[in-house]
Amino acid sequence: MKASIVIRAYNAEKTLGRAIRSALAQNGEDEYEVVVVNDGSADGTAQVIREFSSDPRVRAVEQENQGLIGASNAGFAAARGDIVMLLDADDEALPDLVAQSCVALKDPAVDYGYGEYYEEYGGVKKTVRPDDPFQALAGAFAWRRGKLMAEGGFGNESIFPEYEILLRTWGRWHGVNIRRPLFVYHRSRSSMTGDSGLVQKSIAMLRKKYPERAVEIAAIRSYEL
Repeated sequence: MKASIVIRAYNAEKTLGRAIRSALAQNGEDEYEVVVVNDGSADGTAQVIREFSSDPRVRAVEQENQGLIGASNAGFAAARGDIVMLLDADDEALPDLVAQSCVALKDPAVDYGYGEYYEEYGGVKKTVRPDDPFQALAGAFAWRRGKLMAEGGFGNESIFPEYEILLRTWGRWHGVNIRRPLFVYHRSRSSMTGDSGLVQKSIAMLRKKYPERAVEIAAIRSYEL
C-alpha cells in the first residue's frame, strides 16, 4: 500500500461525508486507503462511516474518545500505507493530495513533505504557501509512516503535535516543500485553533519543552481569526 489518508472524526456527522468523498476523489494511479477513526462520537458519525462501507478503500477504526492526538496515533497504527496524511473531518482533501505526496516522498532520504493549502473562513478563501514547515498545518503534511511509528507517534503535550514532532526530530529528519495545494482548511471559531488561549498555552508548552528551538517555535503561523 502506497499511502493512507487518516481522517479523525469526533461528533462530525455534518461534515464527515464531505471529507471522505474528497479523500476518495484522488487523481493518479497510486494505491491508497482512507482510514476513518471514530473517536468515541455520540452523534451520527458511525452511520456516516457505514455509508461508505461498500468501498474497499475505506476502513473504520472505532474507539473510545482519546482526543485529537489519540485518534491520530490510532490512525497511524491502523494504516497500511508507507506514507500517511491527516485530514480533519471538517476539511477537504484536494484531488492531487496523494499523488503529490507520493512524488515528494519518492526519495527515501525524505521523511516528510509539507504543501500549500486553501484556507476558508466566513465564505472567503485564500491560498497559503508556507516556505517553512512551521507555517503549515497538520493537513498539509505527508509523513513517512515508519519514521512516525519509530518515534512513538505524536506526543500529547499540545494541540500542535505536528510541530512537536518536528521539534523533536529537528536536525534528524529531512523535509521538502510540496509546492502544490493539498487540501482545504475550513476554519471555525468552535475549533481548538479558534481558542486563542488554548493556542497560546500549547505554544508555551512547546517553548518549555524545547527551549533550544526558540527560533523554530517563533515561526509557527498565527491562528488569530
